[in-house]
Amino acid sequence: MAERRTAWLTGWRPLLAAGVLYAAVVAVIVAVRVWPATSGGDYAALKEETTSDFRDFWYTARHFRDTGSLTDDYGVHNYLPFFTLFMLPWSILPLPAAAVLFALLSVALFGAGVVLAEQLLNDGVRRGPRPATYLALALVAPYVHSCAVLGNVMLLVVFLVLAAWYLVEHRRDAAAGVALGLATLIKLLPGALILFLLLKRRWTAAGVALAVVTGLGFGLPAASVGLPTAWREHRAFFERAVGGHNALSTLTAEKPPKAMYSNTALPMVLRRLLSPLSGGKTDTRPVYVTVATLPPTIRVVLWGALSAALLATSTLAGVRHSRPWPPHTEQGVWSVRAQFGAWCALALLASPLVWTHYYVLAYWPLALAADAAARRA
Repeated sequence: MAERRTAWLTGWRPLLAAGVLYAAVVAVIVAVRVWPATSGGDYAALKEETTSDFRDFWYTARHFRDTGSLTDDYGVHNYLPFFTLFMLPWSILPLPAAAVLFALLSVALFGAGVVLAEQLLNDGVRRGPRPATYLALALVAPYVHSCAVLGNVMLLVVFLVLAAWYLVEHRRDAAAGVALGLATLIKLLPGALILFLLLKRRWTAAGVALAVVTGLGFGLPAASVGLPTAWREHRAFFERAVGGHNALSTLTAEKPPKAMYSNTALPMVLRRLLSPLSGGKTDTRPVYVTVATLPPTIRVVLWGALSAALLATSTLAGVRHSRPWPPHTEQGVWSVRAQFGAWCALALLASPLVWTHYYVLAYWPLALAADAAARRA
């Protein structure tokens, strides 16, 4: 046991030291970004000074703590009502302290997710990180940094997704369902992975995930604000987040609501390629990536065909190697891991709104690809 602990410390020490140093840098950046809020002032003016997702989360949670009502006045539009209650404990702390602690926790959890992935791919806790580990980290590093300094929740979501798959491979399906259900409540993107579990006939994991999403997702708001208000807030969420940002409006509206540079959702990418479009809310300059100017109907048809092909391919892949579980052969294990990675990518491709920092969800498929490349070398 002592030898294994020494080997673990020796193998992971350089990456751990780099992670601690990076976390300290992130803490300073985050504190600087939210510090103007400590002097008070109008929220709209503060929002113009700097960007911080966590600041918006904190203000929204504090509003609920002070008034007992849910609101989207602070820019938290694309999150379920559950999310405000989930973030409520952070509002007890002063904003700078809460933002720094949340950023440090996010970086630490992402690091824990990396260790879980390495443990699956290469018995990583004992052997330590490999060149493939560093390659996968380098590929997602810009998006990890964006999440960390913005105080976004995607690092937490990625940890929960990696933990869910780790637990599935270790036949702890109920715990995996809890992790995946919570990830879906925080951000809807991982909900696609529940469908994948159904395709793999992991009934317990999928059932628990759905129970968490429906029971905790609706039950907690209903207990907090009452059933009628909770129902109204969920309807407003779907009208705002799903209806207002859907693929059809992106592809057909004269000015889509989220036509910013950092929105790289599939419908938005097709829209930019197939019709002239400016780069942001106030930036009227065109983005010179248009390769053809096609009418809205053709754009919708092309998006529908591409989406259907992606879904069909992922579904056909997902029904393979469902029995036995876990697969008995090395090729079978690699296949189901690749299928899970493909569905992580599908979650990004199917979403009508994808900010660039969402790409941290691609860590597992990138880690798997780096691992495969290293084994072939």
